[in-house]
Amino acid sequence: MSDKSFPGLPLFDSAKYFNQIPRNAVFPDQSPAVEEFVLSLDIDGALDDYRYTRDFLASYSKKSQDTYDKFRGDAERLLLWAWLIQRKSVVALRRRDLEEYTDFVAKPDSNWQAPATVRRFLSSGGQRLPNEDWRPFRLAGAGKGRLNTKSWQGLFSNLSVYFNYLMAEDYAPGNHIPIVKKNCPYLRQETGINTAKRLSELQWEYLLSTAVAMADADQTHERTLFVIATLKSLKLRISELSERPNWLPVMSHFHRDHEGNWWYRTFGKGSKERDVSISDEYLKFLKRYRVYRGLPLPSKDSSEPVIESRVKNAVLAAVSCGISLKRPSQRAVNHC
Repeated sequence: MSDKSFPGLPLFDSAKYFNQIPRNAVFPDQSPAVEEFVLSLDIDGALDDYRYTRDFLASYSKKSQDTYDKFRGDAERLLLWAWLIQRKSVVALRRRDLEEYTDFVAKPDSNWQAPATVRRFLSSGGQRLPNEDWRPFRLAGAGKGRLNTKSWQGLFSNLSVYFNYLMAEDYAPGNHIPIVKKNCPYLRQETGINTAKRLSELQWEYLLSTAVAMADADQTHERTLFVIATLKSLKLRISELSERPNWLPVMSHFHRDHEGNWWYRTFGKGSKERDVSISDEYLKFLKRYRVYRGLPLPSKDSSEPVIESRVKNAVLAAVSCGISLKRPSQRAVNHC
């Protein structure tokens, strides 16, 4: 149990209870202490801060427990720091404020730390009561830094997505996180270690949701959405989805087994064919792309390329120029 009192309290419950809040409600009925705390703050914009952050978390709470927990932790800590330390709305924070916040994260006040991770809320008498032992940060061991490089990168990634959401809602005037990250003295570039350059799960989620929004607004982006969804969901290399001298991905490579399960056959590393399992979540993107192309789900006779050419009338151009239809080169078509 912590010896020092903490002036705040947890703001958002676990996804299980968070998802029980009615869509049109701002505060959870089961946790009146949260509403009382936010409304008691003598800070212009605190209520709107809470409302927009709640809506932000609501967009992730039903998708992934892990993603929701990460966004909740970083957004909650920043809100509490902005309100209790800076006495500001989160959207009033500027670059210098956020640089001070990174210093605080590196070395939080002692009453903001707990020796162990505990539940934010406890059930009692049909209500969810804030746990008095909860603190925004966990006490680091002696001689240990608060966050390693990967954790700092995750923090900046989460907060950047958060501020981008607030900007998209016309609530925040800008996003200072990228410049703060660039100048952060705690984010060390590790040398001598070859790390794979890949998008994090959070970055993939943001990229995919952006592609969906673009395709919803303009059908010309359906092809882009399909490529992104396929690479993410099937975990393919770019070469496994593109045409090569010895491989042309066609729609019949999407196939269904006798049990009704869908698979994608690809020709990958080591010149080996392999079948990749397709989830029901991804199948909706395949259906969507096929509908966009005016086609049903693929069958064993589907010979269309998986990714259609951006060159209009490419087949007609190839015929008129005498180019092989099996694998017409882009250079030949362009030249024609």
